[in-house]
Amino acid sequence: MLKVENISAGYGKRQILYDVSFEVKEGEVVLLTGGNGSGKSTLLKCIYNIIALWSGNIYFQSENTNNKKSSDLIHKGIVYIPQKDFYFENLTVEENLQISGHTIPKKELIKRIVEFFELTGLTKFKKHKPFNLSGGERKILAFGMGLIHKPRLLLFDEPFAGVDARNSEILYNLFKDLIIKPNNGVIIVEHKDNVKQLYTWKIRMELGNIKNIQS
Repeated sequence: MLKVENISAGYGKRQILYDVSFEVKEGEVVLLTGGNGSGKSTLLKCIYNIIALWSGNIYFQSENTNNKKSSDLIHKGIVYIPQKDFYFENLTVEENLQISGHTIPKKELIKRIVEFFELTGLTKFKKHKPFNLSGGERKILAFGMGLIHKPRLLLFDEPFAGVDARNSEILYNLFKDLIIKPNNGVIIVEHKDNVKQLYTWKIRMELGNIKNIQS
């Protein structure tokens, strides 16, 4: 599904990633771990072409995506959800979902939004703005904005950070039922123990390199 081949990248003249290679197959959940500054978030941004590669190649479904825009990658089935500020504070929950899915045909988008509210129990908040939600509810909204696109490959930076037990369970079930069971690929940057029940294998990064890979 995804092949990362000898990629290096950085910010300005500062190199962050050094010759990183790995593959993700359909149905696999890959956990990215490592200390601060190890390159985990940078790696996700490279896969989503927010940061340009210095060298190497990335393939999705056997197609080279090096020169694709992030907006093109959404249509191909890749969705990236950053750790913070994925939603629009000045829009309601419902409007956030609508603007995220604006390229989806209207009838289908309405159907997906209704399904999101039914699955998450956030219906009562659909006319609220994100600042009225708890940290966990905002994280679920961000996840929903990604799920609207029915991704084949989901890149999620710390999905459980700052999420209480109740909303962690909701997120966990959404992952399991809507992403993992349909045999999609997932790459997660996360530190909490409950992710152990989700991932297939994990990559530990150190100073921009893959330190080891564990099942």
